[in-house]
Amino acid sequence: MNTEDMVWDLLHLAMDHDIDVQWAGVLSKYTPPACRIDTKIVCMDSNWHRPKEIQFQLAHELAHIICGAPEDICFYNSSFTGKSSVEYKANVGAVKFLVPYYCAETEKENVNVYDFEKQYLIPEYLTNVVSETVKKYY
Repeated sequence: MNTEDMVWDLLHLAMDHDIDVQWAGVLSKYTPPACRIDTKIVCMDSNWHRPKEIQFQLAHELAHIICGAPEDICFYNSSFTGKSSVEYKANVGAVKFLVPYYCAETEKENVNVYDFEKQYLIPEYLTNVVSETVKKYY
């Protein structure tokens, strides 16, 4: 599935959960996406310097709202990857949203965790999560 189709499908997921996704194209190319759980709003940067990462970012922000708790404080923090962190939990949710797309487009015998991570720019520290999620898919 190409990037545009996947983003479109993720936007449908957002609509199914009454989440408003706003795209800003005037931000710096390094302005990360963000969300607000209480108002169910996601702000995405369509100018992002790594376009291949947009699907993962959108899935991540949706996971904050769909899977998160109201008391979660959403903030961008790429350095802390502890399993109890809000960001880690959103990353796990994003992987769970993306794996079905990847598996539906890939023959079972060709499914490869590292290819999945490379395709969606998934952080390597999530390899075990990806592996377990793929196993559960099948």
